[in-house]
Amino acid sequence: MTFEDTRAELRSLAELRALFAAHPHLLDANHIAQIVAHGASCGLTSRFLGDIPPEKIEVRDTNYRETYLACGFNARQRTLLEELHALIGDRSIYDVSLYAHEAMTPFALILRGRYPRFLGSEYAPHEADQKRIFPVPSIDITASGLPENSFDVILSGDVLEHVPDLQAALCDSARILKPGGHLIASVPFAYGHEETTIKARMKDGEIEYLAPPEYHGNPMDPAGGSLVFQIPGWAILQDARRAGFADAKIVFWSSAQRGFAGDATLGGIFLMIATK
Repeated sequence: MTFEDTRAELRSLAELRALFAAHPHLLDANHIAQIVAHGASCGLTSRFLGDIPPEKIEVRDTNYRETYLACGFNARQRTLLEELHALIGDRSIYDVSLYAHEAMTPFALILRGRYPRFLGSEYAPHEADQKRIFPVPSIDITASGLPENSFDVILSGDVLEHVPDLQAALCDSARILKPGGHLIASVPFAYGHEETTIKARMKDGEIEYLAPPEYHGNPMDPAGGSLVFQIPGWAILQDARRAGFADAKIVFWSSAQRGFAGDATLGGIFLMIATK
């Protein structure tokens, strides 16, 4: 069976609906199961990781975004690496400055091992945690203190939904990127909604819950996790432009050869790419 890759650059919910209308197989559970089975049995390819044989692939359940693993990296992470490779192109590894919103993960480790000018950070608000992770820097990405116009690319893997002030994080990202630089971000994207869903917010220094608390995994706090403050909708593109980015788009990737699938009813991965 032949599977065609689909990579679409989208700037509105209307464009996404048109994509799904033209390619209904992207939402077909049988087709999605077939593309995952194909990758797991035949192997995958990656411009960043190279060819990946079947014995290095694991499919744990139908939450493919998180549990379709190749060389230990899930589909969401491999899509980030694919877009990073495409944006950097043939540039020397010594010429590219990268910043990632993580430092103590296998994802950060592979970047640190390849790019000499890589910086990764964690958020450790307490002095004891800062000492524990030293020399890894603790950085609040809403006010990083990093120099302006410093990075070619910022990689953010499911971090922005945990930031109390998303707009401040986007503004600081635009500030520290070089002109023409890119923020490549994955988030749990509410792709069927225009507006961002606010689940919690800070009010008078305290957390105000607007929905039942939701927590995701956090290497700094494996037992407690990281609170979700918002699930971005399409409004995040407007937020990015308002933060100082010249352009912002959602990239949708579906690929059997690369192993990009979301879940049993979504045959692809969403990323946001914002360009200064």
